[in-house]
Amino acid sequence: MITLFTESAYLRHVVDCIKSAETEILVACYEWAWYDGQRTGTAQDINRALCSASAKGLKVSAMLHHDTRTSHLSRINRRTASRLRRHHIAVRLGSSRKPIHAKFWVFDGQKVIICTHNVSNRAVTTNAEIGLLVDDQDIAQKARDYFLKIWGGLPQSQE
Repeated sequence: MITLFTESAYLRHVVDCIKSAETEILVACYEWAWYDGQRTGTAQDINRALCSASAKGLKVSAMLHHDTRTSHLSRINRRTASRLRRHHIAVRLGSSRKPIHAKFWVFDGQKVIICTHNVSNRAVTTNAEIGLLVDDQDIAQKARDYFLKIWGGLPQSQE
């Protein structure tokens, strides 16, 4: 089954998939913002749900773009990486050699969200964004394999 969604529907689909995941969540994102203390109905809902999933024992891995030439974006992603690590989420940062521009989520190797959305409030309030939620094990496994291929080429220890 394939579900197409736009703008703020991203929040509902990602949070629902995070909450229903049972073993593993993989996510690749170009820009990932962290909003301390922000109300519900914002991108911070994703951060809270992901940290709760990790606390319940799910294996959560995230890769974010990092490029020292774009210091503002790198600062945002380093801050988020630090917050995610505090919640026992494995994080690797891309580099200028292999920019992480993809935006996708894989849940238990069963479902995948492929979208234009970053994890940011702009992505759910201002920008024109589109995505697909695909409930298909074969496609989810291919996305998982792709994630692991990129993940394996990124440095392991970063701060």
